[in-house]
Amino acid sequence: MKPIQTILILSAVVLLGSCKQFVEKKIDLADKTWKEGILIEEFVNENPPYPSCHAATIVETTNGDLVASWFGGTHERHPDVGIWLSKRKNGKWTEGVEVANGVQNDTLRYPTWNPVLYQIPDGDLMLFYKIGPSPSTWWGMLMRSSDGGDTWSSPEKMTEGFLGPIKNKPELLENGTLLLPSSTEENGWNLRMESTPDFGKTWVMGDTLPKGENKINAIQPSVLFHKNGKLQQIGRTRNRHLFSTWSEDNGKTWSDLELLNMPNNSSGTDAVTMKNGQHVLIYNHVWPDEGTTKGYRSPLNIAISNDGINWEASLVLEDSKISQYSYPAIIQGKDGMLHCIYTWRRQKIKYVKIDPSKLVSFPIKEGVWPGPTKERYKVAVCDWMILKRQKLGAFERAKEIGADGIEMDMGGLGDRETFDSKFINGDTASVRVFKDKSAETGIGFSSIAMSGFYAQSFATRPTYKKMVSDCIEVMKTFNVEVAYLPLGTQGDLVKNPELRPAIVERLRWAGKEVEKINGIIAIETSLSASEEKELLEEIDNRNIKIAFNFANAVKNGRDISKELKTLGRDNIGQIHASNTDGVWIENDKAIDLPAIKETLDGMHWKGWLIVERSRDTTDVHNVVKNYGANAAYLKKVFQNK
Repeated sequence: MKPIQTILILSAVVLLGSCKQFVEKKIDLADKTWKEGILIEEFVNENPPYPSCHAATIVETTNGDLVASWFGGTHERHPDVGIWLSKRKNGKWTEGVEVANGVQNDTLRYPTWNPVLYQIPDGDLMLFYKIGPSPSTWWGMLMRSSDGGDTWSSPEKMTEGFLGPIKNKPELLENGTLLLPSSTEENGWNLRMESTPDFGKTWVMGDTLPKGENKINAIQPSVLFHKNGKLQQIGRTRNRHLFSTWSEDNGKTWSDLELLNMPNNSSGTDAVTMKNGQHVLIYNHVWPDEGTTKGYRSPLNIAISNDGINWEASLVLEDSKISQYSYPAIIQGKDGMLHCIYTWRRQKIKYVKIDPSKLVSFPIKEGVWPGPTKERYKVAVCDWMILKRQKLGAFERAKEIGADGIEMDMGGLGDRETFDSKFINGDTASVRVFKDKSAETGIGFSSIAMSGFYAQSFATRPTYKKMVSDCIEVMKTFNVEVAYLPLGTQGDLVKNPELRPAIVERLRWAGKEVEKINGIIAIETSLSASEEKELLEEIDNRNIKIAFNFANAVKNGRDISKELKTLGRDNIGQIHASNTDGVWIENDKAIDLPAIKETLDGMHWKGWLIVERSRDTTDVHNVVKNYGANAAYLKKVFQNK
């Protein structure tokens, strides 16, 4: 019997005011989807006219409209980066328009940075932003709108020395003071609180906050409200943890900075105190490696707290092998709903609406996000290796073997124009039957394989675009994130380095195509991990990653764990967790699986472990016996089964 844990779900009374009331509900942690409460997920700028965007802010106007702003351009720090804005009307976001830029004169333009919106109660909409070559040299700017963001005043430079809110929203105190959570970077990372008693007619500069005994380097704070008028700041550091500091005099003075037992990957966060008094934090729950300050910007999480110190895990907004979900902003609307906005892969801005009454939360203990281990690592088998290529029986056989999924092959190639796949030409009946069988057996799809490239040349095949496009269409049909592409014997870059330019060019194209479905293509090469990193840098497309194969490392006398570390989490699309034929994985002295798990745990990698071979050569055709033994051992090590 699965353990049952008692959790608290906020009741719908959060919509009515500040009183707290909770409904007790029992739920199995293993059944949690980490999506409870999400009502809407959509892009603000579906087809942006620039390649890169970042640092979004969101506000609710007096009439109830949502307004979002961000910076966009060629890339961060580029002079063409401007401030863009969109409004949500009739359930849709308007096309983004540039409302500010860093033009100084006919020959000089600086980049703009970090817009922050604030709606004065029954007054103007304020837009704070920065202009300058870098965060250490930028200056504060302000614009105002009297019609909810449709038109804007001329930009005005803030009083010398004032920057305004650096990333996160201002907060209005009961005494009418507007707090502007600010920070500086010209002499290291330092926090300070700016404020205005009259919405920008005059400005007040607070002291630089004390860094505390840990010498905490912090920027980009959010302000939370506690009982008896006590205030808390929380946010980003270079110290691997979120920081916290407290004020009991309306933000005039603050306590020494302290570190919370919550991770920070040196990336922006935001937080808000809801009407019921609970606090909501949006951030990357990512611990940087010891001795480092930065970490991957995926996943993107939401946690809740009663005291601002002890937090409970609620939602995982994003979690993908394609990283960079970051710089979030969060507010609570007049209707009690939570509205979030954040950077999506530096390509778009994404909006999420959440009903807090439906949040399901579990305690974060010792900084560890709760959740069953089995969700982190799943075990699959190749359908062609279990003698069920594109056959319905692959699901039952995989279940008998004890796997969680199958890597489904696109089929043979030969002299055909494309793969021999029944799913290419719109065979809806087969698709429906396969989907039903997957649901019935609980066997999922780890990936779609283009195994035909084991023997065929990806570098010279004239119809490669047709083949890759067909594979992407099958990925889309079955909602599969990863396609497996082995470069094989004909694309061996060690033996045939002259093929590299063609392979790089074709993979750049393939990356752009698979990006359209938010998927990745994982390539298997004969290169070392360091050489694969160089190849990925040359391809320069985050949708192309490596399909790491234990066999390649073993064959070349390389340590698997060291190779994985060298390659890095964000470069690994999937893992073929087996060797060439000889013995089962458990009996293979070249594969130290517990050490490999420890390495992947430390890298915070998650994904599919796919068994391709590692068969007992004395009984090589006994599919269930061989793959059953390998799947069982992988699950024993990686899933504690």
